[in-house]
Amino acid sequence: MKIQPGVGYNFDSSSHGFTLDTSDPFPSATNSSPDHPFKVKIVAVVSGAIRFQVITGTLNNLVPEMDDVIGGVEKLLDSTTSGVPTPPTNVLTFNTSTKESWVYLRAGPEAASPYAFPDPNIANTPYPKVISSNVELTDTDTNGYVLLAKVDVDNVTAPTVWTLHQYVNGSLWGDRVKVNGMTAKYYYARI
Repeated sequence: MKIQPGVGYNFDSSSHGFTLDTSDPFPSATNSSPDHPFKVKIVAVVSGAIRFQVITGTLNNLVPEMDDVIGGVEKLLDSTTSGVPTPPTNVLTFNTSTKESWVYLRAGPEAASPYAFPDPNIANTPYPKVISSNVELTDTDTNGYVLLAKVDVDNVTAPTVWTLHQYVNGSLWGDRVKVNGMTAKYYYARI
């Protein structure tokens, strides 16, 4: 019989048997924080601007795009160059009074029938996109917003300390319900 170690536990074996070490059954993010879909990562501070990347995830099996400040273009989260991952890097926009930035996954329906959600055409604005906002966003008929993470900083112009609050840790499946005369409602489930 073979016993393998796992997250939060380990095995020690000898000729007398084995012992189960469960001293850390729930590892915290400070011990090890594995990557997961839609994980927001702070990657650098350049001239007082906090740059971030997002681990690839999907919304209804579509990989979202994000603005890339390095290349000056929009790129898919799973972009590669010559087989090497080159994820987009964007800059957080902060509210100067609250010192907060919100990272959202934005998506909208097709403009014409059958009004698929999200719009599967990457050339269209409603295609899923990761954005940073300096205000909290609410759903509209045009777009639904999923809060992926929020970042708090000590100083907006020269940040030295920040706290990242991650809210989504997996790919999503979403539905849009629009009833005549009412604002569309968006529903999401982790997959």
